[in-house]
Amino acid sequence: MRETAAVVQSLSRLRGCRSSCDVETESRTGDSAVRLYSNRQPVPQIGMGSIISSHSTNSSDTGQPKIERAGELSSGAISSGHLVFFVISAAAPLTTIVGFMALAFILGGVTTPIGYLMAGLAYGLFAVGFTAMSRYVRSAGAFYAYITLGFGRRVGAGSALVGYVAYALGEVGFCAAAGVFASSAVKSIFGVSVSWTLCALVIGVIVGMVAYFRVTIGARVLAVFLLCESAILCVLLGAILVNGTPEGLSYDSFRPTEWDLSSLSSLFVIAFIVYVGFEQTAVYSEEVRDPARTIPRATYLSVGILATVYTIASWLLLMAVGPKALSATLATGDPSMLVFNITDRYLGSITTDVMQVLIVSSFFAGVLALHNAAARYMFALGRSNLLPKSLAHTSIRSGSPVAAVAVQTVVLLALLVAFAIAGADPYRQIILWTNTPSLVGVLALQILTSLAVVRFFSRRSLAVGPWRSVVAPGLSALILAGVLYLVCSKMNLLTELSATGNLLINIPLFVAFAVGFVRAHWLSGTEQGVPEEFVKVE
Repeated sequence: MRETAAVVQSLSRLRGCRSSCDVETESRTGDSAVRLYSNRQPVPQIGMGSIISSHSTNSSDTGQPKIERAGELSSGAISSGHLVFFVISAAAPLTTIVGFMALAFILGGVTTPIGYLMAGLAYGLFAVGFTAMSRYVRSAGAFYAYITLGFGRRVGAGSALVGYVAYALGEVGFCAAAGVFASSAVKSIFGVSVSWTLCALVIGVIVGMVAYFRVTIGARVLAVFLLCESAILCVLLGAILVNGTPEGLSYDSFRPTEWDLSSLSSLFVIAFIVYVGFEQTAVYSEEVRDPARTIPRATYLSVGILATVYTIASWLLLMAVGPKALSATLATGDPSMLVFNITDRYLGSITTDVMQVLIVSSFFAGVLALHNAAARYMFALGRSNLLPKSLAHTSIRSGSPVAAVAVQTVVLLALLVAFAIAGADPYRQIILWTNTPSLVGVLALQILTSLAVVRFFSRRSLAVGPWRSVVAPGLSALILAGVLYLVCSKMNLLTELSATGNLLINIPLFVAFAVGFVRAHWLSGTEQGVPEEFVKVE
């Protein structure tokens, strides 16, 4: 436990389609009317946004995304490739591998690679039901729409606020970390001392400016950063394979007889964190081309890439240290420098310096991806009257949710300033206090979404088999519930707080759900209730 606490302190420094139904039916979920069409008509897509005609989902004849009017997102602007960049950038693979791999080794030992693989398989199972329902649901609120159609508007509204708070808190933590590393880089390169707060604020402003314009601009920025991260990781892993390892290549990590179940349970706290963000594919469902195909394709591709990268990287880094020497290496050296030391040994100090700079860009990419997700939740909440209606304003020219993006930028900067004034430590406090509840919130929403998928299909006559409509989402709900229990019971591994302290940092999630639930209940008794236009039929 001392080793775990020590490494946490060290690591905190780094840190549509066609339906086969033959009849037309109508049903109601909560207060939401849902209309399903026969196989002679396009599959209806039920969203929480204003009605968009079927032809508006494509780009215009000029090849530019088509925007019907203010208040609508840029339909047809995003491809599968864009979505993958958003998702993987939010996961920040370079930062995750450098920052959390040592802690994963301490908790999981030689079972670490299979732990990452199991987490990827679990999320692949979640994606089965998630993508099956995505064929019928389009909303910038993502989980909001799914949970609303499964459990009604009140629970959906509470979940929507939780989703916004989770992504917004995650963005604050990433931005603080980016500020820390940017401050260090400026001092190293230019010899000038700049506070982490100023660097974080500048990064926040730049992120806000990029997110304000057309969404594809942000995707291109993320693509550049992600390609740089991927390149240096591939070079490092390739060098380990080519140059050899101290103990040769061992496959014990993948042999069930070698697994330590007690270590795996602790490892899952870390292993599932690194996948948070892949569900963002649905956040852009109103802006993608051919969502019935694009969202499932991007979701499976993102989960597959992350599972492959984390499994192979953890295995090769384990080989670079040596399974037999792992415990001694972690006990005698600085665990937070583990990956840097391996890079220095295989590629030289220059590459290590480049990696340290790319960590800043990795954090920046994560901030931008989380900013986009939080802004779109805010947009969906404004459009549904759960937050001020003005937040639903979009640019006619770009289709970007400019009002929500601007407000989210202000929220980000205000929270960073508040933490700085309070004297909070960006390493031991801000990053951990914001990203831990972000993980808890997203896991809770994923569980509710899986259950909502089961309820959604159980009430409708759709051509979706039992595997996709019941079995896979049901199993994923059970697995993710177990993971949420492990995260909550072992939260001190991440935060080093007492049980009371851990409860306090998660209070915003409970408050958000209560506010959303009460607000939706109040609106249901007024003329301003969630408009029927937010049940979108195409």
